[in-house]
Amino acid sequence: MPPASRTLSDAELAAFKERLCDVAEAMFAQAGAAHVSMRQIAAALGVSPMTPYRYFAGREEILAAVRIRGFERFAGLLEAAHAGTPGSAAAKAAAAGRAYVDFALANANTYRLMFDTHQQGDSADTPLGRAVARARATLSVYGDGLIAAGTPEAEARAMELLIWSTLHGAVTLELAGTTPPGSARETLRLLARLG
Repeated sequence: MPPASRTLSDAELAAFKERLCDVAEAMFAQAGAAHVSMRQIAAALGVSPMTPYRYFAGREEILAAVRIRGFERFAGLLEAAHAGTPGSAAAKAAAAGRAYVDFALANANTYRLMFDTHQQGDSADTPLGRAVARARATLSVYGDGLIAAGTPEAEARAMELLIWSTLHGAVTLELAGTTPPGSARETLRLLARLG
């Protein structure tokens, strides 16, 4: 952390907030967010106990920032996979499914914090709520494809939830070590055969 006696540039402020979020994310994932204090985060960063409060009001705000970053990266990858895949709605949905599994397996801590944690702002018109909504919208590509092909909306959305639940379950089981490596991708391959 640069000395407090000088004014930090916007880039330095942003870099420190990112570093703080990186450290907090790892600590939250390891111990659970409720078991990590601001003092512990400060100690891990090698700064005074009050320094994190210059950037965030408290632990919940840091957790929200970590989750926002995760949802934004996740949604961006799914959107890019869907938009960058030529062909049918099924091919686009399969590409988004691959991006989903790839993100979850490569970012296990982030994925767990995104989907296993709920905060007051998850469904509000807040930065966190908007990030959650964007990510959820990226998960609707399968249902959108079914609707475009003539499936009634209620049935399409039910199928969409079934696919998401199955994929989330497969990823969660693999991340927990309950199923062997590659299980989530195999589940995705089987789901693609259904569509």
